Amino acid sequence: MPEPGSPPPVPPAAEIGQHAPPPAPGHNVVRSAKLIAVCTLLSRVTGLVRDMFLASAFGLAWIQDAWVYAFQIPNLFRRLFGEGAMAAAFVPTFTRVLEQDGRAAAWKLFARTLALLTVAVSTVILLIGMVLGLIALFHGGPPEATAARQLLLTLTAVMLPFMLTICVLALFSSLLNCLGSFVPAALAPVVLNLAMIGAIRFAAPTWFPGRPEAQVYIVAVTVVAAGVLQLLLLWLVLRQHGIPLGWELHWSDPAVRRMLGLVGPVLLGQGVLAFGVYLDAQVCILLTQRAGGPAVGSWFGLAFEYPLREGALSAVTYAQRLYQFPLGVLVISLATAALPAFSRLATHAQWPAWTGEVRQALRLAVFEGLLAGIMMVVLSVQLVRLLFEYGRFGPADSLRAGQIVAIYGLGLWAFCAQHIVIRAFYSLQDVRTPLWISIGLLPLNMGLNLMLIFVPRIREQAFAYSTCLTALLLVVIGLFLLHRRTGMRILNGCTLRGMLAMVVAALGAAATVLALQPPWEGITNRIPSVVAGRAFNVFGLLAVGTLVYLLLGALLRLPEVRLLLPRRKR
Repeated sequence: MPEPGSPPPVPPAAEIGQHAPPPAPGHNVVRSAKLIAVCTLLSRVTGLVRDMFLASAFGLAWIQDAWVYAFQIPNLFRRLFGEGAMAAAFVPTFTRVLEQDGRAAAWKLFARTLALLTVAVSTVILLIGMVLGLIALFHGGPPEATAARQLLLTLTAVMLPFMLTICVLALFSSLLNCLGSFVPAALAPVVLNLAMIGAIRFAAPTWFPGRPEAQVYIVAVTVVAAGVLQLLLLWLVLRQHGIPLGWELHWSDPAVRRMLGLVGPVLLGQGVLAFGVYLDAQVCILLTQRAGGPAVGSWFGLAFEYPLREGALSAVTYAQRLYQFPLGVLVISLATAALPAFSRLATHAQWPAWTGEVRQALRLAVFEGLLAGIMMVVLSVQLVRLLFEYGRFGPADSLRAGQIVAIYGLGLWAFCAQHIVIRAFYSLQDVRTPLWISIGLLPLNMGLNLMLIFVPRIREQAFAYSTCLTALLLVVIGLFLLHRRTGMRILNGCTLRGMLAMVVAALGAAATVLALQPPWEGITNRIPSVVAGRAFNVFGLLAVGTLVYLLLGALLRLPEVRLLLPRRKR
């Protein structure tokens, strides 16, 4: 399955240009982009700190697995009904109504969309709650297994209201973005992260000391409360903009019906990606043996030994957090900035220039992905130890999660290249081809998971292997179809030789870091502070590896080294 951290599809620049509102007088786009970048970085950093406290409080145990699973369900619907549908359906419809029919009609559309979204998500919450109740009612088993299942079901039920708040929050954010106000929506996740940090670090241990099975419910309730707080803060911002908060259920509104017509394809596209991630979590949970539970399970009369231990889903999730961080910081911004250039050249059918732009962006993405990925491979356990090995997260947990991090590191370059290939299709006003490639790869991803998960030396690492392989296939198939579509070969001989040189530079950097690790760790072990010693160890070796990679890249005459320098230095 393509990497789970992929953002919603971005419409081609031509479509954006048709529906985007004119910039406000004096609006500085560059300044706003920088503010958004800072807010996004702050959100990622606070999210990483949140995960550090979660790991310390719950370790790699069933409690953490249950938490990850329960938290994934609201996020699944956030991607489906919230960010995906709101960005692609509500924003262009609202902008058109605002420009053509005026503010009163636009506020009415907002009120009707809010009512429609509330009813739809509330219905889904009710159905999921009924299913959870039936499972709890009719499933028996040993007391230990029943208690583990009860924790999972109850925690999921407690988190269900967050599904509604996070989807409405996405609607509020989309409305503010239409009006040119980006920062409040970008800061909203920080509120959630800070609330969770407070609950994990202070509230839960104070109320239930030494009882993680009770502390996790405090965190869940805090998430729901933080969702309400996020809505309240954005509602105050909406009031400052003079936007009335109405609620009107009206199905026959032509603008609403037009918007609903746009939602279907978006839900299909987002559903493939999001449902693939959810299926991975479902398989992981179903094939995990809980402490005190039976060692043998059965599906459709076929008996098997449970291949996974408690903490498998948590280990995979923490590893995903680590590889998604450099992916978001380094490559998502590159792909976002490259899309307008791709689209402009494609619009004028300047295919040689378009190919050159795509080729350069692809090379730069692979160059950055190889550097970050090879450092994740050689420093995987050290990175996990620095970030998570505190409290109930022990050395064995670091080794367990670090092995998964290393595999994701091997495929990071493919995740990076995937974003450039997808943007190349978007520049051709083609959002369907990447979708159909993802649909075609979904059965392969699931089959690999179910096959590799029973291999003793692989187990939970299967999810990383399948994700890396399917991302690689998406890149290869996408480049082949782009060549057939445009007649231009993106991977020419020069590009392939350049990528081979990047691999040589990455291997040289990895060998240098591996050779320096023993003496370097001897120095850092003398530092009295455990956290400072781990940080000095990781960041020192990262700096050395990065320097060697860039020096080797310069010696091999890779133009990407020059492109990464500031313009004045060039």
